[in-house]
Amino acid sequence: MMLRTTLLRTLQRSAASAAPAAAAAAAAAAAPRVVPTLGGSRAARGLSSSSSSGLDDATLTRAKALNVDLSGKASADDAVASLLDEIEVLKGSKLLGGVPIRDAEDISHIAFSFMAAKALFAALDISLFTALHRVGGPVEYSDLAAVVNEGVAASEHVDERKLVTLVTALTSVGLLKKEGSTIANVPASEAFLVRGAKYDFGDYLRFQIDKQMYPFMDHVSSVLQGKPSKQRFVDYEEWMGDPEEARLYTESQHAGSHGPARSLARYKGALLNECTTLLDVGGGSGGFSLTLASLFPNLKCTVMDFPNVIEVGREYAEADGMSDRVDFVGGNALETPFPTDKSAVLMSYLSSSVGGDNLEELYTKAYDALEPGGIFVVHDFMVNDERDGPPLAALWALQHMVFTPGAISLTPAAVTGFMQSAGFEDIEFFTMIPGMTQGAIGIKK
Repeated sequence: MMLRTTLLRTLQRSAASAAPAAAAAAAAAAAPRVVPTLGGSRAARGLSSSSSSGLDDATLTRAKALNVDLSGKASADDAVASLLDEIEVLKGSKLLGGVPIRDAEDISHIAFSFMAAKALFAALDISLFTALHRVGGPVEYSDLAAVVNEGVAASEHVDERKLVTLVTALTSVGLLKKEGSTIANVPASEAFLVRGAKYDFGDYLRFQIDKQMYPFMDHVSSVLQGKPSKQRFVDYEEWMGDPEEARLYTESQHAGSHGPARSLARYKGALLNECTTLLDVGGGSGGFSLTLASLFPNLKCTVMDFPNVIEVGREYAEADGMSDRVDFVGGNALETPFPTDKSAVLMSYLSSSVGGDNLEELYTKAYDALEPGGIFVVHDFMVNDERDGPPLAALWALQHMVFTPGAISLTPAAVTGFMQSAGFEDIEFFTMIPGMTQGAIGIKK
């Protein structure tokens, strides 16, 4: 009974935390994975084999699919199988589970999820996760305010009672853990939300998702119904024409680019190792290019984006000592001619940011920019061909619709069609950010 209760509690918390997770997890693509564990803690290094655990292969395979660690269990009896049944229902029925919901409580999980997202953003704004990390261990509730307010101007101090309310909300959705009278970060918060951590993408959540993308969702209904909105939505070129907005967007996006870039290098390193020149179209801060250039010494990259955007990118390249390996060209991907004779062309998050009617033309420009044998890489949010998930990719497409009315929710089949029409062959797909984005690669023969 204790085994069942422990695991169900673990997964209830895991499922509840899906609400803030919807904000985005770009850095998670290259990070270690935290696996719910039964009977002892263990690093996420996969499940033990049936020969060492005594469990049959079918049970181990199913447990692995559910991210449940059954190491140390002696046998795959009916109780374990029944437990996995319950876990599957539990995980699927909660927010963003991708299966039909069951009751009013499940509907409420969806309706209230914006509150969890705002709690996450507020915690990042006051550097709560970073403050808890700085202490190096669990913090007494009575000391929370002092820890969070350390080094902060008195005019910006957080009231103790309000802080406890926020911490309670964050604990309820699984971002913090309570032990007796103390509070601490959970492992995922330590890995992804502490400022300066290797896989930190807190600024991406604070600035791009909360400050820019979140407000767009207020206008979904009016856009769907074709009604006038109090806010005039502009295309990317006009939006990035504002230097302040361009800097905010570019700096926040930079934090979310390194993880996927490392994933691309890991999955397609053999192909990239043969490349000497890469054109990064819509490459923003150069986050992808700077990461790839650091991993592949023979690679030189050119980033094309709007003028205000590439000014920020140049600053990053200079700070990284990569100005001689990564250069920048101002322009609009739909209008500006591409440099030619490239070994590779990359479009990350660009296909979902333009109208669907522009994709064949855009991919044709990529084809023309490549030398024979060159590779074209598309990285973007994609729903599956059945159009029933994954939820994070589907929701991202919905918010993009608000300010890019001609954009489409991409599918592998649609991307394949556009790439084939442009002339690419040997097209294959691979996961970049699980549950969110996919990569597609094609060859110019």
